[in-house]
Amino acid sequence: MTAAALPETCAVPGVLWVSPATALYLGPSLGLAAHSTSVHCLVVGADGPVRIEVGAHTVTGRSVLVPPRTVHRVLAEPGTRILFCYNDATAARARDLTVLMTRPGVFATGHRHEAELLRLCGGGAPSGKDLRAAAFGEGTAPEPRIRRTIERVRADPVGCTAISLAQAEGLSTPYVLRLFSRETGTSFRRYRLWMRMLRAAESIAAGADLTRAAADAGFASPSHFSDAFLAMFGLSATALFGTGATLVVGDSPADW
Repeated sequence: MTAAALPETCAVPGVLWVSPATALYLGPSLGLAAHSTSVHCLVVGADGPVRIEVGAHTVTGRSVLVPPRTVHRVLAEPGTRILFCYNDATAARARDLTVLMTRPGVFATGHRHEAELLRLCGGGAPSGKDLRAAAFGEGTAPEPRIRRTIERVRADPVGCTAISLAQAEGLSTPYVLRLFSRETGTSFRRYRLWMRMLRAAESIAAGADLTRAAADAGFASPSHFSDAFLAMFGLSATALFGTGATLVVGDSPADW
């Protein structure tokens, strides 16, 4: 790829917006290792195209929708910024997200609101709320049983189990797991892990160190948390916060 002239904002540390169900990051590309997200993630090259590599297959574009549970690498020119938008499963069903992309595929490209996303990224201090709205829109909420199940996971990502969640709805565990995957596009296990990561981020924002945050999120040890974070995001939590990234936490995206 040919690098375009970079704006001064490229030298500015990134911003990480977190709420109990979703997260966004806008900042330097960080040279991520191969990783596998737990939820759908819209990747936007704020200053130029991004490449998504899956094995020998490569997709290039300014906006790419990455499905969960798929090991991939995100590549961009050094110094350029990337926007990562992790989907809130309570707000939009997985199949709604693909409708927002103009070029379908396993890694769909060409978000319908790409121009608006790039405009927001080009601003001096974009709003996380506005970025999320442009990325995902209103969407269609999952069916009621899964919506309630998701809320229970959000309330207790450490203690909840598939068995207890199925019992709460009066359903069999295998049926709930199939329905959960159909509605959210990811597995219950991976979504629960995602929610534990967000719980850790909330603890860090409240002043906890990584050891305390790992314990709050139910990880057996700081190293277990570190390994899980690296596998999900492509870099360690220590490396991310070592960049000076700003962490913005709210009860919902409306607080961003």
